[in-house]
Amino acid sequence: MGSFIWKRLLLMIPTLLGVSVVVFLMLKIVPGDPVNSILPPDASEAERAVIRAELGLDKSIAIQYVDWLGRILQGNLGDSIVRRLPVTDLLLPALKNTLILALASAVISFIISLVIGVFSAYYPKSRLASIVNGLSLAGIGLPNFWAGLILIGVFSVTLGWLPSSGMTSVGQGGAADLFRHLILPTIATVLSTVGVMTRMIRSTVSGLLQQDFVFALQAKGSGSLTVLRHVLRNGMPTILNVTGLQFGYLLGGSVLVETVFSWPGVGQVIYQAIGQRDFPVVQAGVLIIAIAFVMINMIVDAIHATMDPRVRQV
Repeated sequence: MGSFIWKRLLLMIPTLLGVSVVVFLMLKIVPGDPVNSILPPDASEAERAVIRAELGLDKSIAIQYVDWLGRILQGNLGDSIVRRLPVTDLLLPALKNTLILALASAVISFIISLVIGVFSAYYPKSRLASIVNGLSLAGIGLPNFWAGLILIGVFSVTLGWLPSSGMTSVGQGGAADLFRHLILPTIATVLSTVGVMTRMIRSTVSGLLQQDFVFALQAKGSGSLTVLRHVLRNGMPTILNVTGLQFGYLLGGSVLVETVFSWPGVGQVIYQAIGQRDFPVVQAGVLIIAIAFVMINMIVDAIHATMDPRVRQV
């Protein structure tokens, strides 16, 4: 088991290195000059040259990347060009808020998808299963930001039941207030992930129901719950893999949802930084999400290897 984890850790190095190159170069080809975020439009070329030298923008792209990567490896994410604050002071609190939204969405998605997927696999020709399959297909193609706007229009503007933005209300706080603010962005996020997970779980359970061990259990007179328990035990590695991938997607794909609901997470910080051409914040934010995604997949692989020793031989 230890060698398996070490192999996965070693594979993370070229993956994250490739991500760092893409993140760095991607922002270099984006139109816009970060110097314009600092100086007024009537600034002289001499003033612009000074700021470029301070930011290291007068060096070649290769040297800029090496300097940036060196600082990252030392744990220094740099400073925000616009806010003049350490990037870690901006991203770490936002990361906590993103994890709250992503974790809530992942747990709810897992529960709903597991129930619906198992039911659809056991009763594939039922009317309810047909309706669920249609809804799951619709959920896959439903943009989460569009779903968020619809939810705000219905439950916040029209009905006035739930808040439309932020994490807390002015003058309030606590778990109950946080829960009320969490409902709509969680629903908007869950709608897209439930469709993918439901179809995968249904396919996995349907395939296992045709295996010989199921027929053997039924021939021995085992009850439905006993059969279901054995089916889920055999299908859980695949289900966990899908759940882990979706959780990683929730971390990186919540940018638009956080923006729509003004949720103070990493997605909203990145969105604002893009508009301000605050490249150090964007680079660090995307890199943090990528690292979290890779780490989650490694943890899922480790759990999978624990449940299925055959995976350790791969």
